[in-house]
Amino acid sequence: MDKKNKIIKFNRDIKINIAGVIIAAIFLYVVIVLIISLKKEPVTTYKVNKTDINNNITLEGLAIRDEIVLNSEKSGYVCYYIRDGEKVMKNSTVCTIDETGQVYNTISDSENYDKLLTADEYNEVRSLISLYKISYNDTSFYNAYNFENNLNNKVLELTNEMLMQQVGGSSGGLSLAAVNSPESGLITYYTDGYENYNISDIKKSDFDKSNYKKETLKTGDIISSGTPVVKVIPSEKWNIMLPISDDQIASVKEVYNEEGERLRFKINNSSYIIKMPYEIISSSDGKYLNISLDKYLLNFMSERFVTVEIILEDDSGLKVPVSALTDKEVYQIPISYLSGGSNQMNNNKLNVQVMDDKNEITLKQISPTIYMQNEEYCYVDPLAFDETDVILDINSNNSLAVSLIPKVSIKGVYSANRGIAEFKMVTVLKMIDEFALVKSDESLNIYDNIILDSTKVYENQIIY
Repeated sequence: MDKKNKIIKFNRDIKINIAGVIIAAIFLYVVIVLIISLKKEPVTTYKVNKTDINNNITLEGLAIRDEIVLNSEKSGYVCYYIRDGEKVMKNSTVCTIDETGQVYNTISDSENYDKLLTADEYNEVRSLISLYKISYNDTSFYNAYNFENNLNNKVLELTNEMLMQQVGGSSGGLSLAAVNSPESGLITYYTDGYENYNISDIKKSDFDKSNYKKETLKTGDIISSGTPVVKVIPSEKWNIMLPISDDQIASVKEVYNEEGERLRFKINNSSYIIKMPYEIISSSDGKYLNISLDKYLLNFMSERFVTVEIILEDDSGLKVPVSALTDKEVYQIPISYLSGGSNQMNNNKLNVQVMDDKNEITLKQISPTIYMQNEEYCYVDPLAFDETDVILDINSNNSLAVSLIPKVSIKGVYSANRGIAEFKMVTVLKMIDEFALVKSDESLNIYDNIILDSTKVYENQIIY
């Protein structure tokens, strides 16, 4: 037998490398998870913050006062003696009418006409200009016209004072007709058509600033007989009328329970808070808040339209996006069905009748998630029960089939703190644009991470 033809065969056992298989399985799992995660829409979370919300209501109002317009009985040049905002006695001379122009001609012939105003008086004018420059704002350009009137008034006041000093401060020998105040009160020098305004006739068009026209009375020009020359405000009492909606009225009455209660408010962004009584007036075209004042008239005497900020109580709570809110149906169970466990004082358990392996009914005590409770009911997570369960009131032996328990809807968000979409009940206090203010003393806490869009997940979904 040829040795070359001898072939010896050996049995080869296939050996499996266990470590390699495990590594391959792990790699395959990672690849599958990665593919799934790439196809999965990302879930965005939001960190809950605490916030305080200013509930103050800002309204545009109309200042209503008793105002007496005095007309000139003569034609000629007006010479004023009283500054804007000063108070005069009854029958005091406010201004005179120079019928012939003799006073002005006397001054114009004077060699000292260029020194008509003193350095201090020029400083008063400069101060008025500086105050306007400091407070100037493009959004309130209409104040430029008020500034022009105020500046003209100031120059005329100072000029007229000097004129009367130059002619001896007396009308003796001159053709001057006096204009006297019929009542004691504050003096001002403008008209705007609201002097004889009646609150009972109020309407929305009265608040239209586009048609508002304010005419200064201190023009310095020659005037005709019957022309308005001055306005007297005889009383410190005045009113602010404010258009107000039903929702705003409800907000006001939550803080100020009764009409006549002293309302706290600010005028024109002032730093001080005023307290005055108020009432609601109904008109044919809406409702109005009427604030009655007996002080601060001088501060706002030149204003017809004022901005009023009504001070309300601030709300405090947790700020969450509206998109994070979701609804959940829960069982509404009578509070009598709750009981305590062994050696436990808190009633936070329910007794459920179940069928054991021997087809005998036994009693099992469970600790369901109770979202909230009041004097009558507790609101329980349905995931704690089967539809065939029956709960028992161990004090009265009354029973209630789970399938017959009524369900109610509650608001909540999905917490992402533990990597799953966990439902947390919230109580919404107020909606503000795209956010909701919720109570801060419930299951949701500051700095919790919640799902930004609740429609992207379902309860108990694994997020990461």
